[in-house]
Amino acid sequence: MKTFLVLILIVSLGCASKARLYPNAKYKSVGEVQANADIAQCESEAKQYLSDTKGKQVASGAGSGAALGAVVGLLGGGVRGAARGAVGGAAVGATAGALSPDQLKHRYVVKCLSDKGYEVLGYD
Repeated sequence: MKTFLVLILIVSLGCASKARLYPNAKYKSVGEVQANADIAQCESEAKQYLSDTKGKQVASGAGSGAALGAVVGLLGGGVRGAARGAVGGAAVGATAGALSPDQLKHRYVVKCLSDKGYEVLGYD
């Protein structure tokens, strides 16, 4: 039973989700077909944005973490401590500051659709 639940979780995380819109005035004025086209456009833009910037975000987080780790290490353990702090800080900065690709995509799509006048209820 436990294996089955894990399998369900993995499959559900791997499935693409779609924005669900509130039927506000914008949605009602353009209709379902145009709303779906706008969702597809925003998702396409989000995918392009993520492919252009994801590596830069991780690198930025690693650099910031390394600098902070080096300073903390220097204060606590001299040059050797600074080196250890920089390595640890880079690893933490690269992971802690970054959002998952799905989170970034969802945030981008919500912003894109909001700019078009839609209200996003969530994802299914």
